[in-house]
Amino acid sequence: MSRPSEVYVRLLSTEEKQWVHRLYQQTSHAGLKSRCHIILLSTQHYSVPQIATLLFTSEDTVARCIHDFHRSGLQGILPQERVGRPPKITEEFLKKLLELVECDPRDLHYPFSTWTAELLALALKEQMDLEVSERSVRRSLHRHGYSVQRPVLSVSSPDPDYEQKYTRLQQLQQRALAGEIDLYYEDEVDLALLPGVMRCWSKQGYQRKIETPRQNKKQYGAGLIHWVSGRLYWATSDHKNNALFRSVLSQVIEPDIRQSVRKKYVVVDTYRIHFAKPVQAFLAEHQDEIELVCLPTYSPKLNPVECFWKHLRRQVTHNHFFQSMEQLMDAVTSFFQDMAAAPDLVSSVAGLAA
Repeated sequence: MSRPSEVYVRLLSTEEKQWVHRLYQQTSHAGLKSRCHIILLSTQHYSVPQIATLLFTSEDTVARCIHDFHRSGLQGILPQERVGRPPKITEEFLKKLLELVECDPRDLHYPFSTWTAELLALALKEQMDLEVSERSVRRSLHRHGYSVQRPVLSVSSPDPDYEQKYTRLQQLQQRALAGEIDLYYEDEVDLALLPGVMRCWSKQGYQRKIETPRQNKKQYGAGLIHWVSGRLYWATSDHKNNALFRSVLSQVIEPDIRQSVRKKYVVVDTYRIHFAKPVQAFLAEHQDEIELVCLPTYSPKLNPVECFWKHLRRQVTHNHFFQSMEQLMDAVTSFFQDMAAAPDLVSSVAGLAA
């Protein structure tokens, strides 16, 4: 039923007018501001239809506001605390939801490998007899910092001596920080004409295309980084062999760069070129100056040079097609030269002690 259009607010006291004006000017509550506006317009003899037109609301809403004010005064237009059924999203629900999403579904004997909002809702129904919507599940996960992301593959080290090797690395790092030894990490990298790809700014709906070579070609680089200072030694080659490794290894014992008589420890992975006969002969010749330390197998995260290679890829090899190996190697050489001149930057991108 329609409200009568001749409804007007009663005569307000001076104190009531002041309160309504103050609420209208100061409140950030949209509903309260609208109700105050209705009362103020009605005191100026605007009719219900006129107020409804001005405020883009219904005549019923305007009339109801005026009647509530007549019945309860200022209390009638203040926001009322909503009373309804208790929320389903309880602390117990959240605890179980976050516990489930961190588990592999198959470990819980479900016949699927990946959680969706629908499957999480079904699992909550099964385990807690609680019916919630996919939207509630999704909203709760977002609120607690979860989003749908692509996982990364990882390999745990099968090395039976992992703990022993890891402990020795920590001990060497402590000795390097104390200035007792020089500690270096070394690794090699493939430099391919086929560009890698990474996320970049693109217009929505348009996927950037990177040209590729008809035939891929490769060269190789080696990097050796001082763990404390960030000093970088590097070399490139047409072949990934022990000669490449020796060319970078020999740089740390050349007389013109020797800055101390401390023994040098170089951490390497288990790739075969690090233990070839020419390398062993080189180490025997310089046994009082340098010693290799082996990382646990399948432990790239323990080698900070891996982070340095990521920076190389971001800066040089990803998202750009070089027309020739000469152009690619010119860019790589410039990168190495610039980084060798900035040990603090090397320390930063590789996550070193400094």
